[in-house]
Amino acid sequence: MKKAIALLIIILQLIPLPASAHTRDAVRAAYAAISDWRARSPYTEAPIAAAPYAAGTLTEGATANALGFLNFARWLAGVDPVSESAIYDYQCQHGAVLLAALDYVDHSAPRPADMDRNFYDSAHIATTSGCIARFNWMRESILREGVEYFLRDDGEENLAALGHRRWALNPTMAATGFGLANSASGMSYVLMYAHDLGNPDAEWDSVCWPAAGAFPAELMHDHLAWSVMLNPEIYDLSASLPIVTLTEAGGDFAFHFEPAAGVGDGWCALNLEGYGAGPCLIFRPDFTGTGFTDYEQNQRWLVRVDGLIGTDGAKRPLEYQVDMISLTVQDVVNVEISPQEAALEIGETLALTADVIPGYADDLTVAWRSTDTAVATVDGDGVVTAVGPGACEIVATSAGGYEDVCAVTVAQ
Repeated sequence: MKKAIALLIIILQLIPLPASAHTRDAVRAAYAAISDWRARSPYTEAPIAAAPYAAGTLTEGATANALGFLNFARWLAGVDPVSESAIYDYQCQHGAVLLAALDYVDHSAPRPADMDRNFYDSAHIATTSGCIARFNWMRESILREGVEYFLRDDGEENLAALGHRRWALNPTMAATGFGLANSASGMSYVLMYAHDLGNPDAEWDSVCWPAAGAFPAELMHDHLAWSVMLNPEIYDLSASLPIVTLTEAGGDFAFHFEPAAGVGDGWCALNLEGYGAGPCLIFRPDFTGTGFTDYEQNQRWLVRVDGLIGTDGAKRPLEYQVDMISLTVQDVVNVEISPQEAALEIGETLALTADVIPGYADDLTVAWRSTDTAVATVDGDGVVTAVGPGACEIVATSAGGYEDVCAVTVAQ
């Protein structure tokens, strides 16, 4: 498994940066490289969350799977991959046992009276220096699910800072570790070491989530916030008054945010706290009453941040494009033409539309043809031209060979 993860890191490094260059195929290939791990249990030796406490150990496959997913996310965001540290694994495993023993999450978790001081000291390092989470289920993929939870950073209590996401995508991080333990009540406690700063010379301008380029819609939902982490060596936030515009390329949705003032078409904030490597713009559009259901493949979102001032005093607007994709192939299941009947006179034209179903399918292309070009012709955009008297059908064919027709009658 370590060889597989090492190969994944090489693959990710070979795929060109910046993230705006990512294609759907490249993202799917990178994801497939870390999505096939299966095992009966993530433990080589199960931890014991009661006296006498035992840290236990995780399988290489479980930690490599979590690390692979983390590096996949970091690649999406255009930052360097991280390695797994045996020391951080050791500390995080102790920290997970501590939280499972207490059965609640707390970065400053106290020492149980019956816990050895050395055991607690290792645990305390992890809880104060890592991302922590509690889940009411347990399965083999729980570590990886914990990493995905940190990236989502959902929950109103996390919204103001998005600290988990900012640590997970911290450009200056070089290594991490993982921990997992279960409480007597059946809760699962996941830790990921986050405060490593072993890559201080990392070159970066901003870290955006969702990231520029092809981005998996499965990692973004309507209740989650967008974020833009800014390098404080490049941007002077004390002199900036950032204004964020988020627009859906189809023209259906447009949102305006003023994070420093906390006002806009939804929730927004400018957080200057020391999470990750820099301050962060946070904005969550309010889709109430818009008919929007969720992010899905084939949506294109444009983000522009005005009002940013560089440390050199110059204006530094930021603009990027997010193309939502699916991590798996989405097949066409039907095509519907509109209108399905038309009466024209010679020389008249009519623009037909053909909706591919679902709209998030991989291939939305449609081929048009007429069954009798002496009656009517049709171009590649579905525009019909009446040529001579009679009747014919205009046929729309989608990927997969699905067809629908419009019955056209041309009068003398």
